[in-house]
Amino acid sequence: MISRIKHLWAHHRALLLVFTGVFCLAGFFAVKTLAAAVYWMDPAHQDQRLEPWMTPRYVSQSYRIPHDILGPILFHDPADPPRRRRLGDIALENDVSIQDLQARIDAAAAELRERRGD
Repeated sequence: MISRIKHLWAHHRALLLVFTGVFCLAGFFAVKTLAAAVYWMDPAHQDQRLEPWMTPRYVSQSYRIPHDILGPILFHDPADPPRRRRLGDIALENDVSIQDLQARIDAAAAELRERRGD
């Protein structure tokens, strides 16, 4: 095995480096995907109570609400470019409480699950 690697290094160095880089990159994304799947499959991370540090993306994944439905609930204007905002900032900007956002998200999640048949 070592002799094959030495041969490849001596005669096909660029190809070996590209292959190794692609292999490492694929491994990175595989581990990242697996970690996300394990995290979101944990019931403790599903339908979490809202906290000011949460982002709309986190809420979308926790409640399984698509971004196009969640956007208007969180007062997102589709004309604005997406940016990373926290729920605490969204609540302050729109003069609502986190509990008000929680009620809006709970209602949307219940309606969406009813339509899906969950």
